[in-house]
Amino acid sequence: MPTTLYASWVERGKHPARGNPEFLGLIAPYGACTPGRLCAPFLPYPPSLTGLLSLPAIFAQISKKITYSLKLPRFTNKLLLGLSDSDPTDRPALVFWPSHRSTPSREANPMPNFRFAHQGHATAAFQLGSMLAWLPGLLLLPLLLTAADLPSPSGKLLEEAWYLVQLDQEAVGSWRMTVRETPGTDPSKSAFLVSQELELVLQRYGSTIRLKQEVSNLEDNEGRVEALSLKQGQNGKVLVQIEGKRDAEDPDRMLFRDGAGKELSPQTWSGSVLGLRAREQLPEKRNLQAGESARILGHEPLINQVVGLTVTMLPPEKLAVGGESVELVRVDWKPKLLREAAVELGSTSWWLDAEHKVVRRKMQLDGLGAVVLTKSTPEAVRLALRETKGKDLGEASLIPLDRPVPNIKQARRVIYRLRPKGEGNLFDIAGPNPIAEDLRQQARLMPDGSIEIAVLAGKKPDRVVGAADAPREFYGTSKFIDTDHPKVRQVAAMAGGLDGDCWTAATRLERFVQRNLKPDSAAPLSSVSEFLGSWRGDCRHAALTLAALCRASNMPARTTFGLLYVQKSGSGGSKPYLGFHAWTEVWIDGQWVGLDGTQGMGKISAGHLKICDHSWDKVDNLAPLAPVQKLVGKLTGEVVRVDVGD
Repeated sequence: MPTTLYASWVERGKHPARGNPEFLGLIAPYGACTPGRLCAPFLPYPPSLTGLLSLPAIFAQISKKITYSLKLPRFTNKLLLGLSDSDPTDRPALVFWPSHRSTPSREANPMPNFRFAHQGHATAAFQLGSMLAWLPGLLLLPLLLTAADLPSPSGKLLEEAWYLVQLDQEAVGSWRMTVRETPGTDPSKSAFLVSQELELVLQRYGSTIRLKQEVSNLEDNEGRVEALSLKQGQNGKVLVQIEGKRDAEDPDRMLFRDGAGKELSPQTWSGSVLGLRAREQLPEKRNLQAGESARILGHEPLINQVVGLTVTMLPPEKLAVGGESVELVRVDWKPKLLREAAVELGSTSWWLDAEHKVVRRKMQLDGLGAVVLTKSTPEAVRLALRETKGKDLGEASLIPLDRPVPNIKQARRVIYRLRPKGEGNLFDIAGPNPIAEDLRQQARLMPDGSIEIAVLAGKKPDRVVGAADAPREFYGTSKFIDTDHPKVRQVAAMAGGLDGDCWTAATRLERFVQRNLKPDSAAPLSSVSEFLGSWRGDCRHAALTLAALCRASNMPARTTFGLLYVQKSGSGGSKPYLGFHAWTEVWIDGQWVGLDGTQGMGKISAGHLKICDHSWDKVDNLAPLAPVQKLVGKLTGEVVRVDVGD
């Protein structure tokens, strides 16, 4: 029998368990933890749960679609937890009591009059700290992940396909697609739960990075999408999570929320948006022949938008598959944005065998370029990955230069010339504005398709006063630059961001970031408030953090992405390169002035070549990095001229 727990709501300052040795734990909002507490983000349990309930019954009532049968050991005095006196909770929380204890009094157990926006759904992942590792029964609590509207993958498995992912002919990961038959939103009709899982194992300057992306949708037999989801993570940590479900009252709307249960903007939806399974079957169902095309609508989870898709059948071609030359039919998919987005979408190609099964795929991944997926078996994929340590993206992204720049930090101006490794020019690779231009940097297209960029070293502004004419987006808070977080404001004040004139304060913050940064190329990108807990990261973390600290000190700021002059040692000695880099720009006296939280020099050098900038306003993904990701690893460079002195 499961242990029965009493569930009750309490408000700040009214915890009946304070000082009570029989208190088991508190589910607290926002994952804020203090010793002796079970912690997770805020869970919107309806007040009707008050009373004597078993833990599985609570979970079952939270999500009607998911039933958990947890068998917890009977609690003993050794397993009981106490609540510390330090409690930052400022919203109602759920308290569990052991079943042998009588119901607390109303005074000790007040029920707040609380209204819930999402009654009946759990929207958080439990985070049980290492202090609970000795409590085996409660280790089952992580089973309560986000209760998505997609059913669990327990339906009848109809299809499963494994692919080996290769980058530059080197194995870097796996791609798996499954199709399961499952009850749909209409219980009388079957639906299909389609999942596509991409896992990559890569290196970044010697540090291992494991990336995972899961795309799923629930579609009916005609391919109409009823629900969908996207989850992206790095090294086991979920970074992005989006879920969508057709509005029961308005089928022409798709309702979205993030992994924490926060409602996102709904989107107009059409029954003609085809799901993943329907797209796989489209060439055969429509009997498309070589040279013929079809246009459909599909959802692109990476930008969370419906896009137009043009599918074109091409003549058969011979490719090597499994050591043999096989004739395959190529199918090209070209997306078209129906409204503005922060990133551009690349084309995808399939190769079909005689049975219209996809045996090879080719797709574009931001920051990686083209990857090839070849149909295989789970065993063959595991064997191929076991024999490789993963491609080093850091080394592969470097742009070699023809000669070094002596004393780059003292150079007044450097003129570079960049050209694509293949044919064409930078506009073909990166679009109409591949390189940023401002008072410090000018670019011009050369007759041979290369681009010449003159870069000046940064300097102290003539006046060091602030300016009130910067747009609000450069003051504001966002998912990554969470300026309004108390921890960010506290650190900014502690570091001296509010003392002295704007320039003195900004350079003081720059040095503070540089002194505290603990280089870690494998650290996932997170909000600044979360980063401040460890200070482990790279130039991206430093740029975001310096921007947040400046904003918290009432100075407009933004991040900048581009290339940095570096010299790397190798078997042939030290060689010059341009590598991906991020830094910060602060708005002072009506102009943007660059500062680098990884260097702390009080300026940026002529080795900082800017590609783009971004405020991160209303951004919850890594789209601001897209312009520079299109260029890294695809260029070669030359140093045309170096100027020193005034």
